[in-house]
Amino acid sequence: MTAATSNAKPMLTVVVSPREMHVLAEASLRSVLADDSAPFDLIYLDILSPPETAAAVDALCAERDFPVIRHNGWIAPSAARKIALTRVATPYVVFIDNDVFVEPGCFARLLACAEETGAGLVGPLYLQGPADQREVHMAGGRLERDEAGAIVADEYVLSTEPEVAAESLQRQQVDFVEYHCVLARTALAREPDVLSDEVLHTREHIHTALASRERGFSVWLEPAARVHFGHYTPPRIGDLAFYHRRWDEAECEKSIAAFCRRWPVAEPDRFLVGIRSFVRHKWGLSHALRPGVERTGLEQPMPATELAQTRTALREQAIAAGCDAASVRALESACDYATLLSDGLYRADGRPFLNHLIGTASVLVRYGFRQDVVLAGLLHAAYTHRPPWFDPDEISRVLASGGEADTIVRGLPEAKAQLAAGASAGTLTLLEGCSLAVEAASEADTLLSGEYRASGRPPELKPVGASLLSEVLGQLEAPGLAATAMSPPGDGLQGPVLGRGPPFDSFRLDAQNRRWTSAQG
Repeated sequence: MTAATSNAKPMLTVVVSPREMHVLAEASLRSVLADDSAPFDLIYLDILSPPETAAAVDALCAERDFPVIRHNGWIAPSAARKIALTRVATPYVVFIDNDVFVEPGCFARLLACAEETGAGLVGPLYLQGPADQREVHMAGGRLERDEAGAIVADEYVLSTEPEVAAESLQRQQVDFVEYHCVLARTALAREPDVLSDEVLHTREHIHTALASRERGFSVWLEPAARVHFGHYTPPRIGDLAFYHRRWDEAECEKSIAAFCRRWPVAEPDRFLVGIRSFVRHKWGLSHALRPGVERTGLEQPMPATELAQTRTALREQAIAAGCDAASVRALESACDYATLLSDGLYRADGRPFLNHLIGTASVLVRYGFRQDVVLAGLLHAAYTHRPPWFDPDEISRVLASGGEADTIVRGLPEAKAQLAAGASAGTLTLLEGCSLAVEAASEADTLLSGEYRASGRPPELKPVGASLLSEVLGQLEAPGLAATAMSPPGDGLQGPVLGRGPPFDSFRLDAQNRRWTSAQG
């Protein structure tokens, strides 16, 4: 290992580890390496990073002769940090996540605080959000305790307050700081149970702070040291497998139980409400399927006999699939809206356009997609095929009331472009993957309903797009949808529709005289 930019012997080693994904890893590492305020050694912990990220990290670390410890199998980042401690040769260690950006001077200020106060742990001011909307993530943490000293609640000081709210902060003792960035005395971190072998997925930062204080060391906030936390970046398809392991609900529950065994918690159920809600939120950010959906059969192509083409059939399919009453009501309301939008509109084979919308939603229900993805499928043509008297702003409000449905629908043009170009699956966001799933479901309905056979219209999905769909839908845990969308259309060209040769596009009939008025792609 080599010191940063000074000939002075380094006092600290920076250990970088992944938090929940790798999309910011290269940019984050560059910010770490740019802080030349204090010489440091560095160890990079690479856990299951995508090849392009691994190559970029290797190149950056090689420039400074810093080692990379690569784990090709899953290991919790907290466990990897503990292993890395055996290679730290400096009095202090800074643990930092790979989605954190360091402001120049941060490391020197953390080090100075520890030297001047005797602190065991020192955390910076944690900021979050884009540059024009920067807010405080946390200015240290407080623990509320009852008269017996048992933990009642934890508080993140100034959380979500504007950045200006932290301007008057002074160096001070706190109850805990976070592993996003924390300086620790190496000897303290190596003591048994300071870095827990059981509290690995959540509340590990509070455990370390409590264990440090138990050994007589104080925990400090140094607000002059600042980092920006990049958790507002959405997960990428290529990181979903890592993200799922990091926020696995069962593993988080094990960490919670271990924490409560180790430390006095007054009312565990009350204390853990927020933690469990946070874990469920993380689960939702990284899954396109409904919670608890049965995975059996999602790898199989969908037979035409399962395709719903009527409102009643879709409703019954959703109930049979386990959708709750609120989801079914939302689906019925969306059917109302789809009926209005598709009035007088027909598919290329003469089917009412509403059938296609219901069919698209049906495919997504069959593969267990979450409610907002299903609603996006049902209303995927809301902008492109709306009657001229339908206000786009109204459509936006309706879609936005259903989770991320509006974002998914607005992403459909880009999804078509990605399918045509064969984009890199790993760089797409989860919501972009959901837009591709809606495109696949639309294609599946066109195939299963017989529209391609009847109209002679060539399938839209080309080999390069089929390859992208297979990779993305495999990561979204619904590979059977890709297989369905790639099924051969078969033969069976029908005769003219309303006296015209089989059209390739949808068409609308005039509301007054019921004559052909226009084609809509």
